[in-house]
Amino acid sequence: MCLTLFTLFWYTLDMKQELQLTEVTKPIKKGEKIIILELTDIQLHSNARISKSTGDVIDRSIKNNKPGRIFSPLKNQTSSTDNKMTFEIPFNMQDPSLHKMIADYQKQGYRVMIKKPTSGLPILLGKDAQEFMESKNGKRILRGIAKRKDKE
Repeated sequence: MCLTLFTLFWYTLDMKQELQLTEVTKPIKKGEKIIILELTDIQLHSNARISKSTGDVIDRSIKNNKPGRIFSPLKNQTSSTDNKMTFEIPFNMQDPSLHKMIADYQKQGYRVMIKKPTSGLPILLGKDAQEFMESKNGKRILRGIAKRKDKE
């Protein structure tokens, strides 16, 4: 029995030059050159600056062989009764610099993939949000929330 802990998707450019994600269903060929972009977690920040160029951030991470972070608002959030939240991929898929980066790596013979945990991405508080929650104003907000819940 094979247990899948993550799902892989290929990035492909369609005829309209729009990025599409296609789930990988066949094993990766031996010797095939690939770049895997791994989604590890989502951190919520109280004061984050939005990344201007998704492609530039990813390209810099690949070239430096170091992890990177993309700062983006969560779009189209939906919640369910079983404490799960769904939303769109938290970065701009139609960013021209992302298109260019993927096309450049494809010209060099690489296939660019994105990897995400099958069980979903953990959502964590960023360091700045943790510090805020421990501050006087953060504690005041938490007390207010607790009071409202007690009244319900």
